[in-house]
Amino acid sequence: MFSSRFLKWLIVEIIAVFGIGAYVLIDSHDVYQWWVGNTHFVHAESTCDLHVNACEVVLNDGTALSLEIEPKSIPLMKPLHFKVISALDLPSMEIKLFATNMNMGLHTIKLTQTAKGIYEGEGMLPTCVMGNMIWQANVILNQLTQSQGAIFTFKTDK
Repeated sequence: MFSSRFLKWLIVEIIAVFGIGAYVLIDSHDVYQWWVGNTHFVHAESTCDLHVNACEVVLNDGTALSLEIEPKSIPLMKPLHFKVISALDLPSMEIKLFATNMNMGLHTIKLTQTAKGIYEGEGMLPTCVMGNMIWQANVILNQLTQSQGAIFTFKTDK
């Protein structure tokens, strides 16, 4: 028969194979979504105009969050500077950008904390021959126990 030492090593190897298989097959983002649930979004006021100044929303937990895009003209095919101010202390945030009236792809802008409560990043919007694109910027804050975010809508000319 098998020795007890052999059986112990066999059990350790089986656990290791299952652990490595789970690591390879399970997407950590899916596990996170299962843990915290869906992202709860708050919409910015329709009167907010990112071409004029920063827009602010109050999240479901009462935290204020503002988004600012520079340059204010929000040109296409030129570098844009995104700045989010929030009292939350997170290592990073992200913005998911997409056009609402035509498929222009999903653009993810990673924001890093540059100062306490200030998150900044760079990105660019693609051009379109149609012009007058309506864009949606979803600022997503992934926290340990919940995922919340803010939705900002803006228009670009040609």
